[in-house]
Amino acid sequence: MVILIFRPLFGESPVSVRGAYFRICADATLRGPDNAIAARYRKGVWQLGQHQHRSFECSGPFYLRVKHSDGRHERTGPYDFVKATDGGLFTHTGYLGSFVLPTPRATSGDLWHEVAFLPAEH
Repeated sequence: MVILIFRPLFGESPVSVRGAYFRICADATLRGPDNAIAARYRKGVWQLGQHQHRSFECSGPFYLRVKHSDGRHERTGPYDFVKATDGGLFTHTGYLGSFVLPTPRATSGDLWHEVAFLPAEH
């Protein structure tokens, strides 16, 4: 089970979303196992239902399955923590990669076309 915690822009409480896995797609949507759109990333915020969130976090252990811009696939991890904010993914200690451009740290070679959050037992 993967649990994402969305951090709101304003004074609302964080929102938890649970699923067998989640993936950020090339169209900047976040989708679950049924391929339904759980959230959309647009203009620096995640739209979850009617509410806007500045980021989401995932605590582990979990893995990332990444599809690079050149079509290569890579599985990385396990991770204990990743935060999706400002178009990129970050651990407590650094930058992993970007799911949209432009981001302050990304180049077109860094862009990931799909990022799946997979449970450790997957």
